[in-house]
Amino acid sequence: MDFRLQPHEEALRHEVCEFLRAELGSSHNSDPAPMPPGYMPARDFELKLGAKGWLGISWPPEYGGRGRPMREQFIVDKEIALHGGNASDALTRCIIAPMIIAAANEDQRRRYLPGMARGAITACLGYSEPSAGSDFASLQTRAVRDGDDYVINGRKIWTSGAESSEYCWLAARTDGEGTKHAGVSVFMVPMDAPGVEVRPIVNLLDRAWFNEVVFEDVRVSGADRIGRENDGWRVLTSALGLERITVYRAYVHWRTVVGIVRWAKTHGDSGRAWDDALWRNRIGQLRTEYELAELLLWRAIQLHEQGVDYRAQAAMVKLFNTEFAQRLYEEAVGLMGPYGLVREDSPLAPFAGATPHNFLSAVQDTIGAGTSEVQREIIALRGLGLPRG
Repeated sequence: MDFRLQPHEEALRHEVCEFLRAELGSSHNSDPAPMPPGYMPARDFELKLGAKGWLGISWPPEYGGRGRPMREQFIVDKEIALHGGNASDALTRCIIAPMIIAAANEDQRRRYLPGMARGAITACLGYSEPSAGSDFASLQTRAVRDGDDYVINGRKIWTSGAESSEYCWLAARTDGEGTKHAGVSVFMVPMDAPGVEVRPIVNLLDRAWFNEVVFEDVRVSGADRIGRENDGWRVLTSALGLERITVYRAYVHWRTVVGIVRWAKTHGDSGRAWDDALWRNRIGQLRTEYELAELLLWRAIQLHEQGVDYRAQAAMVKLFNTEFAQRLYEEAVGLMGPYGLVREDSPLAPFAGATPHNFLSAVQDTIGAGTSEVQREIIALRGLGLPRG
């Protein structure tokens, strides 16, 4: 794989870089900052990116996109991360939108996609349930036919950004008689529909990034169902690889990698930590792992663009990146000693408290979009061809 950008790709990267430099006043080497909350964007910033046409670069032009290769979207997203911008809405753009393009009818595509491309429509994922986790085959939320409508009852949990989304991309059971996989359908449920209640869940940072969402006799039109009835399993599983390469990206951690190098060269318990060969070795290991994480990501992107089954490679990206993030912030906290524990509300906190903030935030990453154990199983079965059991 040739990692050099083509002239038109470099022009895009430069354009995005200059915009972010002016908008955020930061560069690739600026100090790290606390990660933005959850997976939801800062709406004002998202709208500016949408006005530039940078939110749906790979989508067909008739739906608000540019019809360009997926890798160009990652070039944009990487620049945003390197400048410390609020993460744009990867859930809506990179997970839900591709499923709408593939499975929705023409009216639904034109109803949702242009708004998503502008940053005006965002959606949360209604997957996990209190008693079923993320196992689609065991979900209990039901959508019962009532004339031309469906009536939905059930609960979803760990729903990132539900409090600020216009829609919920909801998996619900529409047939309880057949096999578990065969009885699932997908709906775009308006979050302001009567009967939808969002209950915040406080995380390790004392922030309500996640939610429980309760659906009590929520009525939605049959026109809000995406794909055929009981065909939701095929719709949902088609995007799991995309979720694993778009939400969990190594370059959101770049500024921490360079930041701890600067810290080590100027601070330490007795002089400079950089003078300690053990710390230099640890930091060098983290720098190497960052490069590996990027290589895994770009390999998965390339396979996706080639139309090759890349689910094993996507699992590798998710597994390595999330465990790397935890190692990175654990080492960063250890390097800074007591200062590495000072939260962002103190003037003594290095990097505005980014180190402990991101250390606590990274805990969730090995769970979302499938645990590390799930990723290892996918790699074993689909990547290595090992037998089950």
